[in-house]
Amino acid sequence: MKKILLCVLVILAVLIGLFYINPQVKPAHMEPYLALSEESQAPPPSADEVVQRVLLYGDAGHSSIDPWQPSMAKVAARASTLPERTIVIALGDNIYYEGFPRKEAGQQEWTDDQLESISYLDAQLKVAEVSGASLYLVPGNHDWYATEVDSQALYIEQFGREHNAKVFFEPRESGGLTLPQSADFPGVSVVFIDSQWWLTGDEQHKSEAAMAEKFALIREQHPENLIIVAQHHPLITEGPHGGYLSDFRYWLIMNILYQIFPDAASQDTQDPNYQQMIQAQNRVMRQYNGVIHAAGHEHSLQLMQPSEGTSASYLLVSGAGNSNKVSGIWHNDSSRFAHSKEGFIELDITASGVYFRAYSIHRQNPTAEFWLDLAL
Repeated sequence: MKKILLCVLVILAVLIGLFYINPQVKPAHMEPYLALSEESQAPPPSADEVVQRVLLYGDAGHSSIDPWQPSMAKVAARASTLPERTIVIALGDNIYYEGFPRKEAGQQEWTDDQLESISYLDAQLKVAEVSGASLYLVPGNHDWYATEVDSQALYIEQFGREHNAKVFFEPRESGGLTLPQSADFPGVSVVFIDSQWWLTGDEQHKSEAAMAEKFALIREQHPENLIIVAQHHPLITEGPHGGYLSDFRYWLIMNILYQIFPDAASQDTQDPNYQQMIQAQNRVMRQYNGVIHAAGHEHSLQLMQPSEGTSASYLLVSGAGNSNKVSGIWHNDSSRFAHSKEGFIELDITASGVYFRAYSIHRQNPTAEFWLDLAL
C-alpha cells in the first residue's frame, strides 16, 4: 500500500512539475507564420484612403484596468487615429470565467470578487471612452455561463450613457430568440451572431434562415460592401479547440476537463452541434463574394483562405486578448497567417480593396500586413 501511495505521489509531483515547466509537446507559432498565395504586399493605403477601419479582438475577459491591459491600450491607440471611421469588435468571452455577476437575493452591494469581474469588462469599454470609436461586443460561451447575457448588455448600455461612449452589445434577444443582427457602415456591413446560443438553442434552423436573410438584404441595399460575420466560435482553427494541443499544460487541462465535464467538448469544432453550425454558416457564406468570418474562442491570431466556393472568402481568428490565455497553434494548407501572442487584427476597407494588419503587444509595428485577395 505504501509503495502504491508513493508511486501516486511521484506521478502527481511529476505532473505538477511539468504543469509549471509547461514543455512544448508540439511546435507552435510563437513567431509569426506567413504563407501568402494571391495576397499582395504592396504599400498600405493612406489614412485618407481608408473608408472604414475595423479592429477585431476577443477573449479579453481577464483584462486589467490598472495597469491597463497592453492589448486594450494598443487597440485604443489604433482606434484613436481614425475614431470617426473606426469600429472595434470584441469577439466574445468578455468576462471570465462565468460572465456578468449576479447579486444574490437581498444583496445590496457588489462583492470584491464581483467588482473584479466587472472590471474586466470595464477595461474593454474604456477603449471606446478613450478613443471615441464605436465598440461592439458579442457574447461568448463564458458570458453565457452567467445563465443569461442581458445583465451584461444592460451594464454596457449604462456605461455608454454615463461615460458618453459608443458601446453596444449585439445581437440582443428578441421574442426569446437571439438571431443574427446586422449593422451597415461605409464600405462594410457586419452580421453579429450569438454563436453560443446557436450551438445550444433548439431553433438552429431559424438562425441559418435569419443569417441568410441578413446577407440577402445587405447585398440588395449595399452591393459593394464587404460583409464581416462577427461571432465567438471559429469555423476552422489550428489550435486546441480544433484538437491541436501544443503544450503540456493545455494537454493536461483539456484531458482533465473532458473527464470531469464531458460537455466541455461541445466547445470544440468536432462536436456534432458545432459541425452543424459550421455547415449551416458555410451554406450561406459560400453564395457570396467579399465575406470575412471573424471569431475569437481560440486564444491566438489566425487567418485562413478556404477553397473558393466552400465558405467565406477568409476566415480569421482574433482571440488573443490576454497573454495568460494565449495558446499554441499550427497551420494548414489554407493558412495565410498565424501567431500565438497577445494582440489583435485590423482591417482597412478602401475603395480598391481590404488591407490586413496583425498587431502584437510585443512590437510597435504590425507583425504582418498585406492586401487580401478579395473581390468586393
